Amino acid sequence: MNVESSEDASNEIRLRHRVLNAAMLLLARDGLTEDLLFRAAKAADCPLEKAKTFFRSAVDLVLSLYARFAADLEARVVEFPTGTVSERFEAMMNAKFKIVAEHRETLAALTAALLDPRGKIGALSPHTEVIRARVQGVLDAVITGASDGPDADSDALKRTLYGVHLGLMMLWCQDTSHDSQSARRAISLVCDLLRMFGPFLNTSEAEQTLSRVDGVFRPLLEPSDDAEYTQQAIAILRRLFQHRRLERNSGECVEEPCPQCFALHLPRLKYFLRANLPIHLVLPAFPAKSPSRRKTLGPLPDKAEELALQHLEKIGDDIQELHNPGARITICSDGHVFSDLVCVSDKQVTEYGAEIAQLIADMNAQHLDTFQMANLYDRIDYEEMRSLLVRQYAQSVEDIQLRAERFAHARSMFNGIHRFLSEEQADIQPERSRTQVRKHCHGKAYEVIQRSDAWSQLLSECFPMALRLSIHPQHPHSEKIGMLLGRATNAWLTPWHGAAVQTADGWMLVKREEAEERGAQVVYCDGRPMYLEMT
Repeated sequence: MNVESSEDASNEIRLRHRVLNAAMLLLARDGLTEDLLFRAAKAADCPLEKAKTFFRSAVDLVLSLYARFAADLEARVVEFPTGTVSERFEAMMNAKFKIVAEHRETLAALTAALLDPRGKIGALSPHTEVIRARVQGVLDAVITGASDGPDADSDALKRTLYGVHLGLMMLWCQDTSHDSQSARRAISLVCDLLRMFGPFLNTSEAEQTLSRVDGVFRPLLEPSDDAEYTQQAIAILRRLFQHRRLERNSGECVEEPCPQCFALHLPRLKYFLRANLPIHLVLPAFPAKSPSRRKTLGPLPDKAEELALQHLEKIGDDIQELHNPGARITICSDGHVFSDLVCVSDKQVTEYGAEIAQLIADMNAQHLDTFQMANLYDRIDYEEMRSLLVRQYAQSVEDIQLRAERFAHARSMFNGIHRFLSEEQADIQPERSRTQVRKHCHGKAYEVIQRSDAWSQLLSECFPMALRLSIHPQHPHSEKIGMLLGRATNAWLTPWHGAAVQTADGWMLVKREEAEERGAQVVYCDGRPMYLEMT
């Protein structure tokens, strides 16, 4: 994609975001009305005809709300307890109630439309198939990660629990009891039944019973061509997983992905396969060069970024071998999201981003395009953008701290970011002791996570169907796929926190200081440091 077409696409995404935000406010206040799109476009200062290029009707606006709920639920999967199907299903339903709580009145007003199978936003409508598939992906993860899940095909149980989930959501929408006690008691009753049924899940009697129940749900929930697309989607994921960046202690999933590794990604992949569209992958990455010259060669992109972009383009080529329309990988620069926290100026972020776009253009890349926070806002500066991002999408720092205390994957993320910040601040502020620097960076690390999560939430809204990639090591069952951007000396190193070194075995990403200690020399191109070479 060339720079001009990428800029046009960014402007369109900005308008779409404004219209969608306005519609969410109107839905919360007035419910679904025939003129919702008109009023949302007016509130967003967007011409109606332009708004119709993103949303053909009020229905598309509602579907975007459903997609947001699905994305939020997918993000909670790694926090479900290790335990039985009953325990994990209960955690899923409680998470779902929490996610949709602020939209309760809107969903209650939509109940009639949700129950209409002929309507486009009906719970069983063909138009909502991809949302159903994503929630079933969460249920697949619930079951495959359970201690008492069926050994055989779990699809029948997945579809049965999806039907139960729909019933509980309908009850919750209409429940006027204090703190939704009726709906919560219904969850407890269902989970009690699951606990009773749990010991029999792997018996022939249970299989026969589930098969009969599945006779009700399968025709409603599963397209007839599902098995064909499932196998193709698994093949594509296996190709992607060759580049997975995983957390430590990821167990056997490192060598051989388990069913739960695939569960959350299959619905989105099958959406693109059925539509015969390029598979869309979103990667928050390439923010700006680290200011630490112990790690990097300079403030602008160099050979490290060039190699990483070539690596991503090759991943797109690999996908095209399995799916002819290929792939579209959108690099979402998060540099302006937390530049003030990492001591990089917004000017440096902008200059870095412009050169990344130029590198992509010079490569004539067929699978890469770019996106950044500035594409979403008009007539405000970066400080205001960051403030809006946190206000509209972020969790509180206190909630993030609690998650780090409760969940190993959240604690690992905090430790990694804290370590990176401390290393860089020690270089920038040599007058401070290491203890002082680490203490100073402790709170900053939580703020980086807060903004990073907010950016991730915003991207889920802008690109609801895209597969989510990450440059950070991820839990193998996460809704994000952690991706390596080439060979590196450790799983946390990125092109913007390191330098490329050429060795007899090929290119490797390292910290500059480590390479120079082993005798590497800086190589310049047109007077600019570009990479290191072992002599």
